[in-house]
Amino acid sequence: MPVALPELTQDRLQVLKVPDDPPNPANVAKAYILLNQASSRAIHYLDGRLISDVDICKVATYATQLITTRIGRPDIRDEVVAALRDTMPTLLQPVRNDITRVKTELAGARRDIRRNGRLIGLTWNGNSRPTDTATFEIVPFPNFEDPTTAPHNLPPLHSPQAIDELGPHHLRAYVRGYHPNLQAPGDRNECIKLVLTGIGAYGHVRE
Repeated sequence: MPVALPELTQDRLQVLKVPDDPPNPANVAKAYILLNQASSRAIHYLDGRLISDVDICKVATYATQLITTRIGRPDIRDEVVAALRDTMPTLLQPVRNDITRVKTELAGARRDIRRNGRLIGLTWNGNSRPTDTATFEIVPFPNFEDPTTAPHNLPPLHSPQAIDELGPHHLRAYVRGYHPNLQAPGDRNECIKLVLTGIGAYGHVRE
């Protein structure tokens, strides 16, 4: 009876063909190459998209079934499957620990980049001359979130005109973002002043 192909959740691993009965050396070799590829992907992915334990176990089981069938020992299959299921999570834990560490380091690097971006934006806008043709840099909120991306999705403020054209809802959202400890005033001109100071464009504040 031919060994059944594993049903995998990772589409890129669906590269095997039905093996011969009994399996020939090429079938076994290809199965073990597949197992090596799956293991390598589990180790080298750093963005959380790991090959699952289940998929690796299925590939390892398939390769083991082929070799045991070829040497005439299909009776040990269940023992191998049980051993793989017991040991695979432990074997992969160091990999997960490394990935968690790298993710933490990357998160810290991203925070530093956002912090530097905020300082650069404030400096640029602070040096901007108070003219209608002035250009502003996007300044992250004090918590370093970008106001123009999720979850805020606010219009970008690249010019004094862009601020003047903000609707009431977006204007108050900008005030809350740049001044989280203040309640947005009811006066529109006061809100505009707060947004201008929030992005560092003090020279554009009109009394």
